[in-house]
Amino acid sequence: MNRCVLLLFAILLTLLSGCMQPESESDLVKARRAFINKEYTEAERFYQRYIRNNETGKERWNAWNNLVEITRNVWGNKKRAVELLDAMLLEYSGEPERYREILLTKGRLYSESGLWQEAITSWTQLLGAPGVTVEQEAVAYAYLGKAHLMRGDYGMAVDAYRDCRELAYDDSEHQQMCIYALAQAYAYLGNFIEAEENLQLLLQRENLDTILLSRAKLLLADIYEQQDAPVKAISMLLDIQDTYPNPKVIEFRLQNLRRR
Repeated sequence: MNRCVLLLFAILLTLLSGCMQPESESDLVKARRAFINKEYTEAERFYQRYIRNNETGKERWNAWNNLVEITRNVWGNKKRAVELLDAMLLEYSGEPERYREILLTKGRLYSESGLWQEAITSWTQLLGAPGVTVEQEAVAYAYLGKAHLMRGDYGMAVDAYRDCRELAYDDSEHQQMCIYALAQAYAYLGNFIEAEENLQLLLQRENLDTILLSRAKLLLADIYEQQDAPVKAISMLLDIQDTYPNPKVIEFRLQNLRRR
């Protein structure tokens, strides 16, 4: 008899624990399941409800990020994604590491959307954020330079890419891209001396990517042509005749230069 009572008591406790499970936990489980199954409308609804009903929930960070991912990559609603990121910035303003991560996402989102002034604001904000790492600075300066370049602010682009070049960041590929972009910005300014110096500096680096090497020599050919030095321009173009992604461009340029 006692064993039966104990068994019934155990069953009752199990049922009660199931009934007493918080709705917030159920929302999170449902959201995760829907997200994994690519049922994004349901996942979005449950993540929103979890965030709304759990102001101190331990899974808020993951819930926010999954919500941003759905909004940005599934629905393609970048404006709404920015609104979510702004809400996250307010919530995590006291957590420097997460705060910087949100700014990285926001800056990339603006850059992808071609909203260059907004991108400049976000990248500048990241550079001034507490505890910013050298890796984050490298990313920010590169994106900042591109944003200024796309807006036609070549002087500002030079400043950003120069900071990018001089940063003590141990990533050869990133440094190479910064040097090339700096040379490009100088060329747009008409400062061919600085542009050539940076391109020559780039060509001296070891293990230079083949495509970047071709782009650098093509830019040098442009500079030499602007300086009325067709022989030097032809020499650069001949060097990349077999490696440049679009050989017809090189062939056309060579024909024009040889007619001079």
